[in-house]
Amino acid sequence: MKPWLAFLFAAATLPAPLVAQGAPDGRERVAEQARLIVEDAATNADFNGAVVLMRDGQVLFEQAVGLAQRNPDRLFSVDTPSDGGSLAKTLTTAAVWELVAEGRLSWSDSVTRFVPDYPYANQTVRQLVTHRNGLPNYATFDADFAPGQVRDTVDLLRATPKRQPQPVFADGVQIEYSDLGFDTAALVVESVTGRPIEAWWGERYFAPLALQGMFARPARFADWPVLRTVGYQRTSGGFVPFDAYDGEAQIGGSNVHASARDWARWGDAFARGRVMAPEWLEAGLATPMLDSGLGHSLNFLSWYCDASRQRCHYTGQYNGFFSQVYWDRSRREVVAYVSNASLAHWRRSGLTRDLVATLAGRPTVAEPAPVLNPIAKSDGSRIAGLYNSPTLGRLLIEVNADGRAFLRANAGERVSLFALPDGVFYAPMLELWLGFAGRADDPTLHLRSVFLMAEARREPVPVPGAANF
Repeated sequence: MKPWLAFLFAAATLPAPLVAQGAPDGRERVAEQARLIVEDAATNADFNGAVVLMRDGQVLFEQAVGLAQRNPDRLFSVDTPSDGGSLAKTLTTAAVWELVAEGRLSWSDSVTRFVPDYPYANQTVRQLVTHRNGLPNYATFDADFAPGQVRDTVDLLRATPKRQPQPVFADGVQIEYSDLGFDTAALVVESVTGRPIEAWWGERYFAPLALQGMFARPARFADWPVLRTVGYQRTSGGFVPFDAYDGEAQIGGSNVHASARDWARWGDAFARGRVMAPEWLEAGLATPMLDSGLGHSLNFLSWYCDASRQRCHYTGQYNGFFSQVYWDRSRREVVAYVSNASLAHWRRSGLTRDLVATLAGRPTVAEPAPVLNPIAKSDGSRIAGLYNSPTLGRLLIEVNADGRAFLRANAGERVSLFALPDGVFYAPMLELWLGFAGRADDPTLHLRSVFLMAEARREPVPVPGAANF
């Protein structure tokens, strides 16, 4: 272990609440194996944050490592609130789903009925929370606001007609990941209930489920209700700030803060069917947002679930922050963790899989560590083509003339791929990480998610009509 990590582990690791020595349910074994996994992630993947494992609502393991803030240093704990990124979407869709189930809202209702400033008059509530609205991303609006200026969802919606008068999708794509759509959905909830979204969450979820440290962030850092966790990224010179932005007031698609312990309790509410009426939960999990073409899919409650709908997860990512919640209804188990230090992309799903296996009493599966090729835009022909996987089937990767990459799995919907550092690509609508290794004329495609590790080989014959970068 690196010397600086040895100090932080000694100072920041919290003892897991364990039963007496020799207890038959194996909590000691779970705790010991989980500690080894966290230590390895901190040493080899820059993990910095907190992990909680639960079964039947009881904590079997919890551990924190590293710093919530640097200079001055403040240790992370399992109660340290951290930016949950897109995990906020699971709160927003739960609220919308319950209002629809109660008959107070309809999926076919026009958005403008509740949010007059919404720029696309013909769109419905369904399009907001299924990523089918074609709204611009946040970066589109940077020129409309001074650095640090407060911007809320209405401000962004009012600026949209100037920046993007019509919904925009890439050619052949009907579903694009949308944060602003979920922020707008939170405004719909506020209009229907007559209350701020945080107050509604508080009544429905925070208080009943003992989510004691969960809160929607205030726009200004100066108004934070607790000490603020800062985001970082690792560089050759050490950790440098990679933080949230002051002035963000949009809530719904992101900007909910919570500890690892609170996110674990949120997952437990789904694992044990306590979050909403059982029939509503079943219906939400059974309704897919898209045809993924894979064995797992994103559903209307904004969870990626396997074919059985017993195992589900979701992630949150925002600058240096990363968080994960996984739950298993059949085993009533939960894995949750938060990080504020840019956990290595290729290790993210693997960390979750290892913790899930440990909690379930299974051995972890050694993950191959391929040397991924960096892919320059001028060399996109190295990835375009048709791939075949023994486990996943046919995977078509296309790259259009302006350099955007897309993936279609089997007969599923076409989704966008986003290039990340170190040769990694990410498909957010599928929660799938991709990397390419081997010779340029005979690449191997490596795929990772919480549910799978797979490889695919490219067909030697080029796909007709597939463009290169």
